[in-house]
Amino acid sequence: MLGSPSNSSGSPGLKRQLGLWSMTLAVVTGTIGSGWLFAPYLCAKDAGPFSMLAWLFGGLMSFLIAIVFAELGAVVTSSGALAAIPLLTHGRTSGFIGGWSVWIAYVSIPTIEVLAMLEYMASKLPWLTVNDGHGQVLSHAGMACGILLLILFAWINLSGVGILAKWIDGLTFWKLTIPLLVSAMLMWKQSHWVNLHAVIPWNGSVRDDVLRAVSTGGVLFSLLGFRTSMDLAGESRRPQRDVPLSMGLGLLISLAIYMVLQLAFLVSVDPAKIASHGWAGLTLAAHGGPLVAIAMGAGLIWVANLLLIDAVLSPGATGMAYLGVSSRVSWMMGRCSLLPKCFEQLNIQSVPWFGLLCSTAIGILMLFGGPSWQKIVGFLTATMVIALAIGPISLMALRKQLPEIERPFRLRGAGIWSRTAFVMATWSILWCGRTSVIWAVGLILVPTALFVIPQRLRGRPLDLRNSLWWILYLGGLIVILLVTGPDGWHSLTVLEQRILTAIFALAVFPLAVASRLEKVSPEAELEFSKPRT
Repeated sequence: MLGSPSNSSGSPGLKRQLGLWSMTLAVVTGTIGSGWLFAPYLCAKDAGPFSMLAWLFGGLMSFLIAIVFAELGAVVTSSGALAAIPLLTHGRTSGFIGGWSVWIAYVSIPTIEVLAMLEYMASKLPWLTVNDGHGQVLSHAGMACGILLLILFAWINLSGVGILAKWIDGLTFWKLTIPLLVSAMLMWKQSHWVNLHAVIPWNGSVRDDVLRAVSTGGVLFSLLGFRTSMDLAGESRRPQRDVPLSMGLGLLISLAIYMVLQLAFLVSVDPAKIASHGWAGLTLAAHGGPLVAIAMGAGLIWVANLLLIDAVLSPGATGMAYLGVSSRVSWMMGRCSLLPKCFEQLNIQSVPWFGLLCSTAIGILMLFGGPSWQKIVGFLTATMVIALAIGPISLMALRKQLPEIERPFRLRGAGIWSRTAFVMATWSILWCGRTSVIWAVGLILVPTALFVIPQRLRGRPLDLRNSLWWILYLGGLIVILLVTGPDGWHSLTVLEQRILTAIFALAVFPLAVASRLEKVSPEAELEFSKPRT
């Protein structure tokens, strides 16, 4: 739905059942998943006591990106909107790139959440994992449990968005309570406030450590859940009001919880464990997760048991939610002819059942790859931020394409906000590291070629000219990493690389906006403006 102030029926075939509370809880559920079980430990290893700054900076970056999407979410109020916005402003090829980036990130998250669940539960059920010589991986029994969990998530989603909302509402209350309770108990029992004492060196190493914590330490990965609200917009009763409001409220609640948890982690670590090799050398029991190790070391057996219970519920709720929203993304791509039409099929509960089953099947296949939470977080963060980088560009493009359309939420100073958000997003992609970015770009461009070639042979319009900025942008990122990185042909300092990247992003931004369609895509406009049933 495009630009209508209110509608009670939602996207074609989807039912508007979600209120502000459920939308906010969906954002919290999408944000507080396995990240709270691992990110505090990884951030502490990267930045020590300065990891609190990493959460503040990551929260600022997420807010800058979210506020851009707040206006987009109030205008484009259909489920799977993140997949359709680039199609709306820049045509079919851009629509595929943007939609595919979102979808591939979303279908990966349930698998990551299941891996986190099983890794934590392995401390009580050691038969879930085996040591392959490089660390703990899922055993055959653990693999079977992971498959059954993904099937359970799919079954709950197939029951309809109303049932999913009830699960989300109940589980999110638990997710709001347990991290705060665990944090309070760890700070009360341990209270090693001396761990926070640190001197900021003059060589800029703290700055680099903080940025590493933001990217590969799981901060951005954990805080980008605000987009869940846009993916469920077609099932919101009052999307123009509730989508931007739920994004802001959900992000604020989640950031506060993460910062309290990070503080609790920092002060609960035994000072002897960091006396010799500092925070970077901190090692905790690999079997069962870092927070369980701290709780067990403090003699808080009941807290450790509570953590293990939450290791099932928190990642489970997040995995369940993302499996659902991934099907909405593929549903929208099917409706806009970016994926085969079978993806737009709905069951009797108005759930995109074919897309949901495909997402589940891909998640199961990913389990056999055996990636750990820490290894995959950089790749997923890069893919997600690439998908979100289109937002600031599409916002400015829509301002020019549809200047008169009603905007229930209008961002003041949108030009400045959008450019700042685009620079921040570009920095975030680079901070994920060369390997993660190359894999992410490859996983986007190769399927794009497989989409473009047969469409071209069939003589279908592709709007390639309007999509060339993507090649410039993604190719430029790879060149910057290869040339100016630590092992590059002309290595630059972090500050110099950041300045160069900002100049590059600010140069690409007006070109990308100028590459917009003269009028919004008729395919996407028809999808958002057709009568609702």
